[in-house]
Amino acid sequence: MHMSRRNENVDSINVIPRGPVFLSYRHSDGTELAVDMAWALRAAGIPVWLDRDDLPPGDTERHLDEAMQSGLSGAVLLITPDIGASSCIKDVELPRLLALEATGLFTLSIGTTIKTKYGGLDYCAPDRLLAQCPPKLKGMHQDPALTPRDFANIARNHCRRRMEALRKEVKAAGQVIDINIQTRIRPSASVVKGDLVVRLRPPMTDDRRPNRQGLEDLQLFLSDLPHLLEIADARHVRVSGGAHLSVAFALGAALPTTLLRDVEVVDTRGHTWTLTSSTSMSGSIGEAQLLQIIDLSPHEATYGSALIYIDLVHPPSNSALNQFLAGRPGQFAKVLHVRTAVEGDLRSVDASAIVAELAYAIRQAASLSEASEVHLFLRCPFAVALLLGRTLNTIRVHLYEWEQGPDDDGRVAAPRYLPSLVVRSGAGGGPIERVVLPARPEAPA
Repeated sequence: MHMSRRNENVDSINVIPRGPVFLSYRHSDGTELAVDMAWALRAAGIPVWLDRDDLPPGDTERHLDEAMQSGLSGAVLLITPDIGASSCIKDVELPRLLALEATGLFTLSIGTTIKTKYGGLDYCAPDRLLAQCPPKLKGMHQDPALTPRDFANIARNHCRRRMEALRKEVKAAGQVIDINIQTRIRPSASVVKGDLVVRLRPPMTDDRRPNRQGLEDLQLFLSDLPHLLEIADARHVRVSGGAHLSVAFALGAALPTTLLRDVEVVDTRGHTWTLTSSTSMSGSIGEAQLLQIIDLSPHEATYGSALIYIDLVHPPSNSALNQFLAGRPGQFAKVLHVRTAVEGDLRSVDASAIVAELAYAIRQAASLSEASEVHLFLRCPFAVALLLGRTLNTIRVHLYEWEQGPDDDGRVAAPRYLPSLVVRSGAGGGPIERVVLPARPEAPA
């Protein structure tokens, strides 16, 4: 009777393209894998239902019913050696997930850690461990679930299926795809408006800098983003939320003007900042009206590294910049401090003009380097950082993040800039070349 009641309820479960992905795993030996899998999915724009984050205390079986009926898009079944000891997975979760997968609307992935003695995946292990007779899982696609790249591959499959499912809706919306991104807050499985809901691991305790593992998750996702937009037949992108500025720049670099005509960013006040591929980036510094550029170069410009500090938040601040330069005398042949030319906040209607001036100044500075690269410090609105990232195709940009928390040894440290990402779009393989942010170890509990 117990199992027949479960099967009768399958038809009442909602399968929705924008719904979260359910993670099914054994706590005793799968918790760490499930956490990494969850973050890989979130970094790829897929919300996740994970019991440790989303299951309230009380009747586990009843809450699982509620989760599955609230609307899911898919599930990942993580196969570990202890999974056969879970009656909840065998008798409650798996039958319902298999029934959902059979509808063709639900994406069920099997990620396994079990290998044969010869080193390949043991495709018989899921059925054997979960007592499926006749076998139900052997013929399904199975992926390894051991490394960050393995998790990213599973997440990529879910994201591609999501884009396929949303293609008609994206077309009906004028080929616009919505991306919501956050890098500072902990996520939940609640539905957030967005076709892709990108969530990175939040900063570690007392840190302002991004989470290094989160940046590595993002690196794998951004390499696939242009293909995802192609699957959805998206020609325009709308971004909302908020993120560390190096992340915003990298996201923009994955959406260059050579790929998409329009990208708009909706800030937290509801203002829309837009940059189209037709915006001219050929204006000169001498014509700048919105920005002023202060040359702090130690000597007349020669070939060498260039550092540009984009300081567009009032009041201006350069104490951390001065501290950075003081520790690196002679390292930069060109140093520019870019500020607003007028008092007050930047206006979203001036987005194109602001970005055009910034892009021109950066390209001029990059021309002084044989490697066509710049070091970029960003203190500006999230929208400006993202739209600027769209414009610097082929330039290698070293990005920094401001940090006021402890140093890498956990000791008190003055506010400072830390290297974060090396970004270069247009070179293939995704815009993030390297994650260079120091990862401070978590202090012992």
